[in-house]
Amino acid sequence: MKQKLGYIFIILFWLTVSSLFGQSTAQDTIKIPAVELEEFFLALDTLEVQDSIKTVLIKQLEYEISIHGRIAEQDSLIISYKDQEILLLNEQIDLHLDRLNQVDKWHNRPIVGVAAGVLGTVLLIQALDYTLPQ
Repeated sequence: MKQKLGYIFIILFWLTVSSLFGQSTAQDTIKIPAVELEEFFLALDTLEVQDSIKTVLIKQLEYEISIHGRIAEQDSLIISYKDQEILLLNEQIDLHLDRLNQVDKWHNRPIVGVAAGVLGTVLLIQALDYTLPQ
């Protein structure tokens, strides 16, 4: 019973408040000419079309930004690989120079070996020739 009475009280209160603070239609109505209203709606439609076009443009530009980010990342990777390749090639050059320094010593040359062999053979023959009985 108390709930029904509460509901009735709320309904009466709502009706009273709405009638006191409600908008009066006779005094507050503004009449807008149909031409101005149509121009407003045409302008609104134009703005909606422009907004959708700009939204598509924004999405395309965001996609291009992401592509440029990936390209920049790939470029930095390529640069780091090239730097590493330069270091490895410089190390290889140093190794070749060290090898050339070892090979180019005068006692490592083939002509020196041939000359030493011929000289050694001649000396051996001379030494054997003197030691052999005649």
